[in-house]
Amino acid sequence: MPPVSLPDSLTKPFKAYSDIVGLELGAGLEGGGVPAVRLRRNKGRTELVAAGFLDLPGALPMAPGGGDVPTWRLPSPFRAPHAALAVRSPLAYLRHSADGQAAAEEERGMAYRHAARQTAPEMPQLVAGLPEFQAAWAARLLPEGHRPTVCSIQVAAAAAIGGFAASPALARAQGHAVALFVFSASTSLVAFQDGRLVFYREHAVGMDHLRDAISSQMGIGPELADAVLEDTLIDPTPVIEPILRPLYRQIEISADYLLRRRKCQVEHFFVNGLTVGCSHWSRLFTRMMGHAMTFCSPLEGLDRAGQAVRLPEEVEKRAPLLMTALGAARTVLEDV
Repeated sequence: MPPVSLPDSLTKPFKAYSDIVGLELGAGLEGGGVPAVRLRRNKGRTELVAAGFLDLPGALPMAPGGGDVPTWRLPSPFRAPHAALAVRSPLAYLRHSADGQAAAEEERGMAYRHAARQTAPEMPQLVAGLPEFQAAWAARLLPEGHRPTVCSIQVAAAAAIGGFAASPALARAQGHAVALFVFSASTSLVAFQDGRLVFYREHAVGMDHLRDAISSQMGIGPELADAVLEDTLIDPTPVIEPILRPLYRQIEISADYLLRRRKCQVEHFFVNGLTVGCSHWSRLFTRMMGHAMTFCSPLEGLDRAGQAVRLPEEVEKRAPLLMTALGAARTVLEDV
């Protein structure tokens, strides 16, 4: 079974691959589907071959012995020779730790697959762990003898970060940046210096918290929350500001840490994973921080081939939600 990996700009744990599909398990996305991205190396460049949200059976188990493992047969555009799986689980962890993985696993009282890397000099190790039963379940989704074959299992947050580390956005910032990775139930905050991860924190604030607040305080159904976030006539700022302000304060703290402790002035701030509400996030950020906020698409800078030359409009609209699946594939394909 493939080990749980910690793909990052600092580490090269994989052999070379030239054609790979990335899949995110347990994403729990609004709108459904398993995020899937196929990438291929062609003449030294990375190209997008297919992308979408696949209707595949089964849910990530939350306890050992949590049911049968379904068999996944991917649509033909996604049948690369190999697959990289990114698992999003509340039981997984990713954190800096001076004592490695032992303490984190002792807290949870279950067997884990883990990986640890030192991301930068004088930094404690960044440790990733996934419960053994979830890693085993994921590894059996794709049957032997059929394309693709699983070659990597990653913790979802690490996969998303690894994809951004290889992005043109971070390159344009010359490797110095603070980035948010917004998921449904949490947000990861990462600081980079010279392209290396030097600060990581996870905060229990995600898009679902904003949707729930809008739904409850405005007296509307949850399915209408995204429409409010995109509406120019209704201003949801009074509702979402109390949720976002503490998160932005953490960005301020991380930027101050880079300046004081690492002598690195940060002027670039990125957000990954947002499909709606960008203007509201941006206005509040500029008011608090005095800087612009840049919203990223994981598909930026990739050549396109095959099915990806003309993606469905719905896939293009939801492209930020592909960041983890794409990151899983990109960190393996490009060996970053």
